[in-house]
Amino acid sequence: MVSEAGSLYRYRNIEGNLVIDHEIPPEYVAGGYEVLSTTGRVEQVVPPHRVEPEEPEGDGGVVTSEDASKQLRDDQMLLRSYSEISELEAAKDRRLSQLTREVEIIQSNISKNQEMLVAARAKAANYQRSGQAVPELVLKNMDDLVILQKDAEQMLSLREREYAETKQRYSRYIERFMTLKGLEPLEKTQPSSPTTVPATALSDDG
Repeated sequence: MVSEAGSLYRYRNIEGNLVIDHEIPPEYVAGGYEVLSTTGRVEQVVPPHRVEPEEPEGDGGVVTSEDASKQLRDDQMLLRSYSEISELEAAKDRRLSQLTREVEIIQSNISKNQEMLVAARAKAANYQRSGQAVPELVLKNMDDLVILQKDAEQMLSLREREYAETKQRYSRYIERFMTLKGLEPLEKTQPSSPTTVPATALSDDG
């Protein structure tokens, strides 16, 4: 059952009859519902959940009760957290800017580690050319730098993927928020932003 303290919900059951209750069975959430005040005033209208055409065909496009419950939680989060579309867009920009800075820091660390590794290998080569054994400290330093480099490259890959996923998630949030608020969709003529980290953040210049 889906419910929230202090809220009343109005929805249609399987027979098509209007029902007002403090909770909604999950199987009815996808059909849309209204949130009522204690005096019966409509405070919010949640439209039926629509299955996008590009969804996999394995389940025939059926919305499960789990999907509907998650959609309801997302809807409640959006409506509690944001009152205007500009607030949601600002939150998106803040998070993407933070991830971009993290990517730039990781790239800078990778560049510095690479320079230190090149210097350490040159130092080891000098020992070998002079017929001396490479000191254990130099060998350990190279091993440590190689490990740091691999860790940094893995972290960079994770942050780049997180950037793309965050951008897509907020785009879905914005589209859903506009649906919940009954706003007109964004103009399709607007240029779309890149789905990956900006090229300036991916440069090796640091």
